[in-house]
Amino acid sequence: MAPVRKFRKTLAKSSTQISSQKRRSTRKRSKPGVYTVPRGHVSIAVPPFWTLRQTNDDLELEAPSKAASVIVTAFKHDRAAGPPDARDFLASFLETAPRNGRTRVAKGTRQKATASYRDPDGDSWQVMFLNNGKTLLMATCNITGQLTGREARTGVEVLESLKLKARE
Repeated sequence: MAPVRKFRKTLAKSSTQISSQKRRSTRKRSKPGVYTVPRGHVSIAVPPFWTLRQTNDDLELEAPSKAASVIVTAFKHDRAAGPPDARDFLASFLETAPRNGRTRVAKGTRQKATASYRDPDGDSWQVMFLNNGKTLLMATCNITGQLTGREARTGVEVLESLKLKARE
């Protein structure tokens, strides 16, 4: 009888462990959808309740409180200008951007370059350039509130979710 009791005890322990794991994993969290442009070469995550607008020139995503927004603009490459470099475009953008304080530039490549800075109004900006040799994307995330807020973090995640397919 002793082995049966031990088996029942271990079975009871494992069932409580499983039920507690199930409770943690079944939390209801809204997952973002993914928007892909009609040509299929650009995709971006769209969080629940954020507004998505597509114009002729760009994609605009805006938080419900309007404290964070992401704008993506596409540029077509001119073959006569030589191969594009995302770092060069970022450098020329930062030369003209109104900045206040230090600019943090991440180590970039020809395909991707990012930077973050504050403007004189106190807004935080994250800028990303993506390049596949044929198309150049400029994506900006503007945050008017605190950088640690939920919508600010979501805006940065949306910016980082931006994908540009390789040249075909």
